[in-house]
Amino acid sequence: MANRRPLVVELEDREATVGQPFHLRVRNSSHRPIDGATITTMTGSKRATTDANGRCQLTFRSPGFWKLLVIAPATDCEAYRPATELVRAVTSSATTQRARRALVCRA
Repeated sequence: MANRRPLVVELEDREATVGQPFHLRVRNSSHRPIDGATITTMTGSKRATTDANGRCQLTFRSPGFWKLLVIAPATDCEAYRPATELVRAVTSSATTQRARRALVCRA
């Protein structure tokens, strides 16, 4: 029987820019990358599979909140519990405005 372990999802950021690649990495609790993990949106409109380094990318075409479901294939020794992450996709103009506000607040 395989030991069920949690998946660890490392996001590039909590916000993605619409139309730009958003990078993420999937690993186990021992920091080993998970090859072949599937990342889908809860609506099923986006799908990606991790490479040998546990990395993949998604591109969001519309703004909003996207819930990601991460599932990894089981091996002879290990099985993984699915993980979920929430990502906010924003337009590039919203990203620029936020950066300007941050600069003004620091001054």
